[in-house]
Amino acid sequence: MTVHAHPVGDFRPVTHRPGMRTRHLIATEQGFTTLFVVELLMDDGASVPLHSHSVDEAVVVTEGELTIQVGDETIVAEAESVVRIPPDVPHAIRNRGPEQARALAAAAWNRATFFEEATRYLEGKPRVD
Repeated sequence: MTVHAHPVGDFRPVTHRPGMRTRHLIATEQGFTTLFVVELLMDDGASVPLHSHSVDEAVVVTEGELTIQVGDETIVAEAESVVRIPPDVPHAIRNRGPEQARALAAAAWNRATFFEEATRYLEGKPRVD
């Protein structure tokens, strides 16, 4: 067995998500095919439209705050909080500002196929990486 230390990489803009940038912390690029963790930067007004996934998703807000709709409930998740999004539950995320928000998102899925195979968009355009 050969062990490697992999670079995290730079933040990149997300197509169809103005004001949002991500970088992959644990993903396919680092050799993981059953789990991923990404870091998100969301400017004031940046959002992710209503969608669902076939697996649990965790969102950890590390800076700022995010307004997260999960099913029929809407919460404001402040820094140092985690939100569990159950499988198949529609959810949306928005930074209502005024400051940039930073968060981690994680799911037990191959990051390379997550948005094509495990995600169903109910509003807006699908994410493109």
